[in-house]
Amino acid sequence: MKVIMREVILYYRSHKVENIVFVYQITVFFILMGTFFAFTSEAHYGKSSIERAYKDKAIYQLIDGYYDPDEFTAFRDEPNALNILKNYYHALINAASFQYLAMFDQSITINDMNGVFPKERTIANDDSEQLKNVEAFQLNEQACKYFALNVIKGRTFQQSDFNDNGNVMPVLMGSSYMNIFEVGDRLPATYYQKEVELEVIGFLRENTIVYYNGNSEFYLDQYLILPYIHYDAPETEFDEWFQEVVYFAMINGYISISSGDAFAQDMMTELEAIAEKTGFYNYVFIGSNPNLQQYRGLINILNRNYDLILSLLMLSFLINMVTLGVQMYMMQQSRLHIMAIHYLNGATLQSLIKQIIMEMLLVIGLAALLGWNVLVRLKISNIVIMLIFLIIAILLMIGITLNSIYKLKNSELMLMLNQEDNLQ
Repeated sequence: MKVIMREVILYYRSHKVENIVFVYQITVFFILMGTFFAFTSEAHYGKSSIERAYKDKAIYQLIDGYYDPDEFTAFRDEPNALNILKNYYHALINAASFQYLAMFDQSITINDMNGVFPKERTIANDDSEQLKNVEAFQLNEQACKYFALNVIKGRTFQQSDFNDNGNVMPVLMGSSYMNIFEVGDRLPATYYQKEVELEVIGFLRENTIVYYNGNSEFYLDQYLILPYIHYDAPETEFDEWFQEVVYFAMINGYISISSGDAFAQDMMTELEAIAEKTGFYNYVFIGSNPNLQQYRGLINILNRNYDLILSLLMLSFLINMVTLGVQMYMMQQSRLHIMAIHYLNGATLQSLIKQIIMEMLLVIGLAALLGWNVLVRLKISNIVIMLIFLIIAILLMIGITLNSIYKLKNSELMLMLNQEDNLQ
């Protein structure tokens, strides 16, 4: 093995330029492949997310009709107001003819003891400068599933996160917080005047979008994502007040149905039945968007972009393969003659094959390491890209090594030397 390593080092020293160019080409190949796979993955994620949310769907916004403060106060003063709200909400999420998506972008007050949130978020009358109003987005379990929220670290919400777990609330963070917090971190906060502790459970993928306030591309990168919790029966007057506030927010959301007049009629009929059953009649539709034509156009654009990226990926792959093939051919022409001379001087075919394997392992290993380092610095690396890198590196090494061994064993000089050995 020492002899083989010495020969490998000697070869690298005597052919610096050729090997540097070869490593550079393979490194560029790895970077291009990793970048294209990353873009392809993101394009597929964006396309599938848009199609899942909007294809053949109609979305309506549903709000309560208590615009008058006096009417709002009168309703809340009713002794069974909270039960009406809870029953109405639970009937919405269990409806048979539509999906109810409760979402709201209410900010939350964080006790920022470590000063990680921007100073401009500081509450005006806070002398300690620790209390920050931070953008938060609340949603129910149906909305979480509907938009298929995915994480790049940690986990997404699960069913138990929407249950009442006391003062600890799970929180997903937008991708902008990825390098600031860790999974498991806890943040003291004030949620509708209730003191809670937010526990970080995961970080959303970059460019995660939902439909909100008429915007089909509402990005959650800068938001803390909170679950709408199903609270148990209140134990104090404050608990009752707090739950009424939260449930009033929860009954303002969106209804998604399949496109078509028949589906819309079924939805209207079931809503009337829910109102009759629960006693909550004061609801209003605003900003209805039953056709979603702009989203169908967006889906077509994403499909074209996805096909374009795949075409560029294949073209780049072919160009790189041709370039590497030409470089390998030029290197092999001189390399095989040198190895044949080693064979003539007593080296065994097995030792020459080991030398080829060692050379390819070092060259491709170095190129893969350099390429991966570039992708990490560009922040487009993940476990999938790493596995693709590993597979490509192994296939490239096997392909180049087998080709080199075949060329060596079937070169004219080696065949001539073997024939002379047979004659002797």
